[in-house]
Amino acid sequence: MSFNIKNSTLPIAFYDNSLQKLKGNSSFNMILNESRHLESVINIINHFKSLNHSTEYESDVFELDGVEYILIINYQPQDDFDLIMLLETQALSNTLSKTKHQKRIEQDFFDMLETMHDDFVIIDSNGIITKVLPNFEEIYGLSAEEAVGKSVYEMEERKIFNPSIAVRVMKSLKRETLLQLTGAGKYLMCTAIPVMDKNGALQRIISYTYDVSKYEMMKEEYRNLKETVELYSMQIEQLKQTYKKNTKIVGNSPTTLNIISMVERIAKFDASVLLTGESGVGKTMFAQAIHEESKRRNYPFITINCGAIPENLLETELFGYEKGAFTGASIEGKPGLIELAHKGIIFLDEIGDLPLHMQVKLLKVIQDKKITRVGGVKEKTVDFRLISASNQNLSKLIESGKFRDDLYYRINVVSINIPPLRERKEDIFFLINRFTEKYNDLYGVKRAFSNKAIDLLESFSWPGNIRELENVVERMIITSEDYIITEDILPDYVVNKNSDRLYITDNKKLKDVLLDVEKQILMDCYNKYRTTTKVAEVLGISQPSASQKLKKFLVTKDNNLLKGK
Repeated sequence: MSFNIKNSTLPIAFYDNSLQKLKGNSSFNMILNESRHLESVINIINHFKSLNHSTEYESDVFELDGVEYILIINYQPQDDFDLIMLLETQALSNTLSKTKHQKRIEQDFFDMLETMHDDFVIIDSNGIITKVLPNFEEIYGLSAEEAVGKSVYEMEERKIFNPSIAVRVMKSLKRETLLQLTGAGKYLMCTAIPVMDKNGALQRIISYTYDVSKYEMMKEEYRNLKETVELYSMQIEQLKQTYKKNTKIVGNSPTTLNIISMVERIAKFDASVLLTGESGVGKTMFAQAIHEESKRRNYPFITINCGAIPENLLETELFGYEKGAFTGASIEGKPGLIELAHKGIIFLDEIGDLPLHMQVKLLKVIQDKKITRVGGVKEKTVDFRLISASNQNLSKLIESGKFRDDLYYRINVVSINIPPLRERKEDIFFLINRFTEKYNDLYGVKRAFSNKAIDLLESFSWPGNIRELENVVERMIITSEDYIITEDILPDYVVNKNSDRLYITDNKKLKDVLLDVEKQILMDCYNKYRTTTKVAEVLGISQPSASQKLKKFLVTKDNNLLKGK
């Protein structure tokens, strides 16, 4: 160690890192009064050395016998000793205050205060203003140069501070906040904080203000923002609840959202509901949504397709039968679908296809809520709610004598019309995503539609509505060999939607062309009506013939799908 601390007049010491001992010169020991303050200084040194310091120096300010000192540690990595110095702060303050560096730090400090507060004033313990910000005159109507050195009592008397918050703090010795009118005619929200020494005596007061007009403006902006956020939050929550409750309902069109809203309103009541719209628009889906939202959600939802059950079996299917009611009847008898719906909901799909004699019996059941099994004599009470659906114009059926008007009024307490998919194209994108997700999970594949393919699907008219769209999505999922389903493999009638040609004659014989036309017509009709009985009626052929032809085409389709897969 080449430096001899004994010859130095500065209070210097070496700190032995291994022994944790301090060896100082006479000036250093005199300040420590030999050993009285030794433990305190060593504690400070050990505290600094416990830190992961990245500099050569550390310093701290502390007080010994009423005198304030700066303790400086100069780390000596090459030695086992560190250099320690003690400097009296009072001896340095006059010199430091005159340095450019100190003035720059002070200016930076006040610049920061100016950005944080409209006004900032420092007052000494006698109430004399020692420092203000440059904008003092703009706020108080008195220049900053004139304000410094003035007493807060004088400022209050001249109504420049009206009232003076510093005067109040000098009396209470506590933090104070009040509304103040300045000499420039401004209202300010003023806060003043007392700064005390270790003995509890007032050293200075720091005062800062906010322009109340700005504050009120901010409050108004905040209030408006809060109201907007609350409104958006409420709307988002409503949408979340809507989609959470009606997980089966997919779509974002105004029409669909209105229907969802209607479903939520009527679900709580037991009134009969009539759903109308083209085949495949989602009437069953909305009926299920009503069931899920109703108080009957924990009881059965029984679907009866009035057009799919042969007429000679319709009565026993609806009302059930007693044992021995007819040849071939079960020896135990059988409950009907209406009976099975006790406490739940009956959904009569395509109610317009119900024969007139069954309409009479259904009307009685709806009125009395009682059924009698075929071959039985005992009435049984059944508690159910009725939801009906039809893709036909029931009013025209009434006019033609094919539907009873009294039954119509019973089932039509609340009517909801579901528009075709071509009138709510905003829903198509969401439906594509739902069906893609559904069939990806079902078939264990990963497929996604390209943007161009989605555009084409969205622009198509979809005469078979949602059912047809789902059919196409499923077909594309299982026939595509690539992750991305492009427009190249979409059905030709979707891509060439504006073409009037129902057939392609290139390299085909007449019988093959005719077969393609027949297939397309039958499949389109089946996708729309979903029953061979209705297909036969619309196309003017027998039901067995429609069933046989469709079976052939459906098998062919399935074979093609298997090959594609």
